Amino acid sequence: MQMEEKLDKIEFILEHFREPERLLEEEFMNWLQEEGNKHLFEEVVTNRMAFLEKEYGQQVKPEQEWQKLWQQIQKDFHTPTPEKRKTTRRVWYSVAAGVCMLMALAGGMLLQQGKEKKSVSPMTPIEHVGKRSAQLIVSTGEVLDLSQEEIYQKAVDGTLITNDTLKLLSYQSDAGKTDLTETNVPEKINKETTYHTLRVPAGADYQVTLADGTKVWLNCESTLRYPVEFGDEKREVYLDGEGYFEVNKATEWPFIVNTEQMRVKVTGTKFNVKSYSTELIVHTTLVEGSVWAYADQTQVQLTPSEQFRYDKETGMTSVQKVDTELYTGWIEGMFVFRNQRLEDVMNDLARWYNMTIFYSTAEAKEIRISTNLNRYKNIDDLLEIINESGKVVVARKDNTITIHAR
Repeated sequence: MQMEEKLDKIEFILEHFREPERLLEEEFMNWLQEEGNKHLFEEVVTNRMAFLEKEYGQQVKPEQEWQKLWQQIQKDFHTPTPEKRKTTRRVWYSVAAGVCMLMALAGGMLLQQGKEKKSVSPMTPIEHVGKRSAQLIVSTGEVLDLSQEEIYQKAVDGTLITNDTLKLLSYQSDAGKTDLTETNVPEKINKETTYHTLRVPAGADYQVTLADGTKVWLNCESTLRYPVEFGDEKREVYLDGEGYFEVNKATEWPFIVNTEQMRVKVTGTKFNVKSYSTELIVHTTLVEGSVWAYADQTQVQLTPSEQFRYDKETGMTSVQKVDTELYTGWIEGMFVFRNQRLEDVMNDLARWYNMTIFYSTAEAKEIRISTNLNRYKNIDDLLEIINESGKVVVARKDNTITIHAR
């Protein structure tokens, strides 16, 4: 690029910064599609304070640019024609996200959260991805796809397993194994324990009934490893992710959930365990009955509506009273949030919809919102509800969500 041409393009960019709402003009957005123009724009954004000082002899505060930009976006959100409102918002979401992403990459104004962005084609429509889907990995290494619609039964590792049209996996047991009392432990033949692994992808959940009759709901990006048949001393499973358990009661036959940082021991109860390797906080929430929770040197017995929390970073533990619906609503197909940090809210959405989240400021993460969201809705419908809270502007472009405080 010739120097004179480059200077002309720099002036073109600065003209748009003088009136930041012009950054959202279709002509300018199309101009940015050229790779060379995009790189120059990033250079100007990175060094715009120097450019502005040279031009005006004084500093111009970047936050004023942002304020003008988002005021224009919000103005267009509130178009008086109801039938046009939804379409207009969607357009602004996509366009605004494009500008925000360029400014973020160039100026370091946004903080990346969540997973590494996957490569997708521009403006790929994101449909709702909520579904029941999972893979079952058996002892031989064979992988069974449980998302198929037809009912099927299959004898695996000497046990009959069934997957029905509701996407519910179950292990058939002898009558004596599921008719449990507080003191009844099924008689078993000593043999080597065989394990299966149930793996649930992003945007899906699944349910399994284990050989003892215990029901387990698994949230997205979760893995449960469990015996095909339990031993006669204990029932022990291994969880990475989030699971809700309804454990058949047998006082002399404890049920144990192992996670990377926490261990939960019960004899019969309903509880939720959340322990993702990507999150600093792990916790178990008791709905009914009684559980013992263990982490490091700490052991705590919980009563209903109590939650045990462990901080991986500090090693600190705590017990607190909670509204259990906030932590179990997902098994009913709902996101339930009550005065919760926006970062925590968006982390759940990002995992479910397989998104990457960017924030304009660290303070935006601390904004608190309350809302109920249907997990099986299109992501854009959920983002529109969050926008209507009046606290933030949320924009999506492909698999990236950008958030700016109002």
